[in-house]
Amino acid sequence: MADHPQDLLSDADPNAMPLDTAVAAIVSCLVPVDGNEEVSTTDALGRVAYCDVVAAIDVPPFRASAMDGYAFRHGDIEQAADSVLHVAGRSLAGHPGVDALALGHCQRITTGARVPDDADTVIQQEDTTELADRRIRLDQLPPRGEFVRDTGSDNRAGSLLVAAGQPLRGADLAICAAHGVGTINVRRRVKVGILSTGDELVEPTGIRARGQIHDANRVLLHALLARPSMEIHDLGIVADTPEAVAACAQSAHAELALDALVSSGGVSVGDADHVRDVLGADGQVQLWKIAMKPGRPLAFGRLASGIAWFGLPGNPVSAAITTLKVLEPALATLCGYTFIPPRPHTARLTQAIAKRPGRVEFQRGVMTQAADGNWEVESVGAQDSHRLQSVQRANCLIELPVGCAGLEAGTRVQVTLLEDEANGRL
Repeated sequence: MADHPQDLLSDADPNAMPLDTAVAAIVSCLVPVDGNEEVSTTDALGRVAYCDVVAAIDVPPFRASAMDGYAFRHGDIEQAADSVLHVAGRSLAGHPGVDALALGHCQRITTGARVPDDADTVIQQEDTTELADRRIRLDQLPPRGEFVRDTGSDNRAGSLLVAAGQPLRGADLAICAAHGVGTINVRRRVKVGILSTGDELVEPTGIRARGQIHDANRVLLHALLARPSMEIHDLGIVADTPEAVAACAQSAHAELALDALVSSGGVSVGDADHVRDVLGADGQVQLWKIAMKPGRPLAFGRLASGIAWFGLPGNPVSAAITTLKVLEPALATLCGYTFIPPRPHTARLTQAIAKRPGRVEFQRGVMTQAADGNWEVESVGAQDSHRLQSVQRANCLIELPVGCAGLEAGTRVQVTLLEDEANGRL
């Protein structure tokens, strides 16, 4: 790709921290919130386990059949001159039969039913032939122990079912329920306040004056942060004055007892950007500026009350990307679990991409599978940080490294799916 003069300019900022370094620094400053509560296993999806959940019983609690068929003693067939068994009773799921089997006898059994103590093998019904006088012939002899689920073959009593700090999925809840666990001790929800700053903003339903726009960031942040492990508080639009920002910070502590405050706007270097000043006056600014695009002007620190404050950029795309790349791992720490970044993919660029070196850049793209089975990705077009449509149209983020100065078509690049980045919330 031919370089234009502006492509050769560096986008580096000596005061900006590398993204990975910034995330590590922020996470190191945070600890999980205190407090826990007991909730129904049915209501625990997405919550974070406060302590280990240990199996109190074996599952299955008895030897069970894995097939509809006949339970028998394998040695009876090995010793017999033929493969004929007498059917003596039956064992149904929830209605077990007798445990004692006479020599040469078997028991009709259904899937999930208790295997008699005197039986060690189940033959599936399809491998038998019914004869007269309640007899069956085994058309083939299965291996000893076939289709018998041993006691505790899923989990033994005393085994770990769920570890402390584990976000609870459906499979976790199901295995707890299977072991008779009706309630789970989970970490309390993290209380997060979200607000937008800017005199140019009005509510989506508000009437715009000249020079004003509707605020989309709070709706965006609420969607990205909404999950069972968090309690979101909408603090509205805060005026562009130090007094208004400071009053909001005071309310976040005194009235709402928030754990974290997330603001958008007011962290750059404009005359009306007061978030960093208020944060610095009341608490401590621990980080400002990250070497990423979009999203360089991001502030992080703590108020004197202990509330963690994340000052995101005001442009909506910048707010979205910084939430995915910085806020997600930080808030995961407050929730009490370790953030696992989404699995990256590689795809072939279908067009040249321009970029200035100096920052890691996340361009919005669309990844599709080509006729040859390989994955391809193309930019959605203009990447300006105010263009929400670039996020709406995209299904992935194209990651361009710090030193990259543009790429030719055909180059393989690293991408992450937005479905994985935001769990369907973006």
